[in-house]
Amino acid sequence: MAIKTIDPNNVSIPELQGYLQAAVAPRPIAFASTVDKDGQVNLSPFSFFNMFSTNPPILVFSPSRRVRGNSTKHTLDNVLEIAEVCINVVNYPMVEQMSLASTEYEKG
Repeated sequence: MAIKTIDPNNVSIPELQGYLQAAVAPRPIAFASTVDKDGQVNLSPFSFFNMFSTNPPILVFSPSRRVRGNSTKHTLDNVLEIAEVCINVVNYPMVEQMSLASTEYEKG
């Protein structure tokens, strides 16, 4: 069996993301809940989510920039304003709601 070598400099960002996601899947989806400086709440699903450490207990998620436009997401903007986030794990009964929450909405 041949080993596939992938040079990140020679593939598109979406293709590279697909390879990276396949390397760590399956994984849970996090619902990140944040609040902005005006008290407006935001709930957003993140598949870039994992355990980082047990001692101290640390969960990480990555509110990466959008591929289209390189803009930041509301979750990251909120965390930069109020340095607090609540991580919830998506379970099967809320899959449809999680999918709806992944749609792009205006801030607020």
